[in-house]
Amino acid sequence: MVTWCFAEGAILVPLHLPGEIPKDAAILASRTLALLLTVWALTELSYLPDSVYAFVHHMNRESVLSTAPRYWHHYYLVSLGFLVVRIAGISLAARWLFKGGPNIEKLFLPVAPEGAAQN
Repeated sequence: MVTWCFAEGAILVPLHLPGEIPKDAAILASRTLALLLTVWALTELSYLPDSVYAFVHHMNRESVLSTAPRYWHHYYLVSLGFLVVRIAGISLAARWLFKGGPNIEKLFLPVAPEGAAQN
């Protein structure tokens, strides 16, 4: 919770309660990381048409003399599958980081153990 007070003329200055600045920093860090992961997911998404095209191209090719077409079909199937899983995983991680919450605060602001000496 941020309260505002007038100081130095008509300039509004935020007054933070103790312990809120680290929370704000954790939120800022998690949302920045979420933005980075979103850009990464969109970059991976740009490779999807190429992978789909390559998979479809090798899907119906069969040869009696060679196993190469079958190899490429399986290769592009596995490649496309991992690409889709990677996009979904990065997107879910970005969403989790953007939503924030107590788990994210614990991730970015670990609590010191009870018996640890404080400096």
